[in-house]
Amino acid sequence: MSQVKGISSGGPGPQTHGEPASGPAPHSATAERRPAGELESTILAALWAARTPLTPGQVQGAIGAELARTTVTTILSRLYEKGAVDRTRAGRGFAYTPTEDEPGLTARRMHSELRKQEDRSTVLARFVSQLTDEDEQLLRDLLDGESS
Repeated sequence: MSQVKGISSGGPGPQTHGEPASGPAPHSATAERRPAGELESTILAALWAARTPLTPGQVQGAIGAELARTTVTTILSRLYEKGAVDRTRAGRGFAYTPTEDEPGLTARRMHSELRKQEDRSTVLARFVSQLTDEDEQLLRDLLDGESS
């Protein structure tokens, strides 16, 4: 199975006295944290690329990252709780499929952020004011029912 880009596989990290000069540094609490959502995005990319349900072990192999299977399983469980993936029984565990394509997931996230705001009018006005001319025209066309 091909590997999906998105997570670096680590590499030499901070060295301590007596530690070998090569090879990956052991994981520690001081290790650099990934940006929020990076693992979710990488795992979703693997599921979209597969176009078939994947088990946590298969996802782990697809992303080619040095992540424990339990970490992959935890991320998949969180995605399931958010409604971003669906799951079906596969042996003693589950196989996961995305519930939406990438544009659909982005739209869901945008709606989620909008629902958090009391002053939706101001949020939408500021969003629209920051659109490029091309995106503004596309939005106008979509609202007028002229989608391509």
